Formats: sequence, C-alpha cells, structure tokens
Amino acid sequence: MRNHFLDTHKAILIFLVVFGHFLERMIGWRDPISHTLLGTIYLIHMPAFIFVSGILYKDKNWLKNTLFFLSLYIPFQFLFAVYDGFWSGQIHWNWNVFIKPYWVFWYLFAMMAWTCLTHFLLKVSNGFAFIFSLLMAVFIGLSPWNNYLYSSGRIFVFFPFFIFGVIYGKSVLEKIQQQATAKYYGLMGLMGLMGLMGLAAFVYFTHINPYWLYGSLSYSQLKVTVFDGIFIRIFVLILSSFGIVALLSVTQFFQGKWQKLGIYTLPVYLLHGFVVMWIARYYQVDFHIFLEILICIILSILSCWVLQQAFFDHLLRKMSLWLLNPTARFWRMQK
Repeated sequence: MRNHFLDTHKAILIFLVVFGHFLERMIGWRDPISHTLLGTIYLIHMPAFIFVSGILYKDKNWLKNTLFFLSLYIPFQFLFAVYDGFWSGQIHWNWNVFIKPYWVFWYLFAMMAWTCLTHFLLKVSNGFAFIFSLLMAVFIGLSPWNNYLYSSGRIFVFFPFFIFGVIYGKSVLEKIQQQATAKYYGLMGLMGLMGLMGLAAFVYFTHINPYWLYGSLSYSQLKVTVFDGIFIRIFVLILSSFGIVALLSVTQFFQGKWQKLGIYTLPVYLLHGFVVMWIARYYQVDFHIFLEILICIILSILSCWVLQQAFFDHLLRKMSLWLLNPTARFWRMQK
C-alpha cells in the first residue's frame, strides 16, 4: 500500500530539484534573492531526497536495484554527453563519460554506491553503519584527491542521510504523520515553516559558498583549514537534517496533493535536464529578479506536469531491460 504522505513529500522535493536547476541555469547565484532561494533549496532538497531513498531501500533487492541504476546510468551518460555536445558544438568523446557522472547523474552513480555499501555495512550492525557514514562524511574532505571525480565527495557527504533513512526513516515518518492527525497538527506545520524561514535567513546573511551545499569538494579545494572544514561540514549536515524535519512538517499541509508527481519522480529527475539545458541556452532571462523567479516557477511546473506522465516511466523501465533481462537469465542459469 502506497504512503500518500510520502508521495506528496516526494512531489515537493522533485519540484524543488527542477526549480533549483532552472534558477541556477537561468539566473545563477549572482543576485542575493536568487542566492537565498538556491542556497535554501540546495541545503535541503538532495539530503531530503536521499533520506527518502533510504526509507524506500529494500535490502533483499539490493543487487537488482544496483543493476537498475546502472542500466539507466550508462545510456543517459552517453545521451547527455551527445546532447550537450550538440548544442555547444563540441563533442569530446572519451571513456570518462561513463565514470565521471554528468551533472544530475551523480545521483544514479551515488545510488549504486549507497545501495552496495548499505547492504554490506548492515551485515555488521545498524550502529556501525551509521557511525561509519558520519565519519566518512566528515573525513572525505581530508582526502588529497579531487572529491568531484567519480562523485566521491557527494557519495560520502550525503551517505548519512541515506543510512539514517534506512535505519530510522520509517519511525521518523510515522511520528510526523501521527502529529498530522493529532492536536499538534497546526503547531508542527507552523514550526516547520518557521524553520524553513530560519534556514533561508541563515543563507541570506551568511552568503554561504554553494560548494559546501554541493558536497563535491575537499577542504583543500574549498581553501579552508582542516579544523574549519570539519566544523563547517558538520554544521551544514546539522542544518540539512533540521531542514528535512522542517520540510516533512510542512508537507502535512499538502497531504493528498500532487501524488502522481510523487509516484513518477524518476522520469522527472532523469529527463528534466534536457529541458533545462535547452531552454537555458536559448532563453536567458533579463528582467526584474521577481519576474525571473516567476518564469522559473512556471517552467518548473510545466516540466513536472509533462514529465510526470506514466508513459515516460514505462519508457525508462523498458530501457533498463537491456541489462536487467540478460542478468536475470544469467542468474537463472547459475541455479
């Protein structure tokens, strides 16, 4: 049985993903208002999405799911490289296209890593898995190599949210849903809204470096000392955790809304990049900042509405069969 509260939450998150990419590509971080919006979105949306992915993790399907992500990662890496090269007029082919995730596809690459790591870490203990993920999130920044390569930085920086979702996510979700039907319904939602406003105020006044929110660079790449790097990373992880709870609390105000979008988040995530890149290359906005933001909101709504159609999800599922079917046949032969 589907959890409609979770579907609504996923719908909000995927909209924020699309909206954030339109904002970043069409307006950028230059304006204080845009910076505040983007910073608040990036502080929350991917940690929250990864937390939800942890809730939905099923250990019995870990290998099948890893192959599913791989079956989409390989063709989409190729397609995006060709697509980007077509519009820019520069197609540079090399094998790095498959091992260096392109833009949004770091998430598919990371899902493969998180799924495999979680399967083996849980064999030790839940506590060990969570502590290991926290330590790696902090200490990956000490590594001497470029954390952007192979999404190594993002894989480990965001890993605690996935593990926490796997171990404690259902409990957290149940508590928030209980509050949604209890006498604290309005209070919880109001506190969540105030929490989001507090995070926005923090982003506005600190003018935080976006690369701390991407989780993709080491401390040396961010040009900070080890002590400062560890402190800032822990602080950002705490803020993101606070943001996840705040957004879950606000979600209760929208229960039952946009469920179709929440069900079909995968095609929206994988395909919206084509739309964003195409529009951003040909239609650069140059109006008042609030009008520019409104344009991005409208484009995001339209993109989500079109790409949430079941047809695109079925297409992706069929696309994945090029790897899943031969693999399934192979395992049957081995038995």
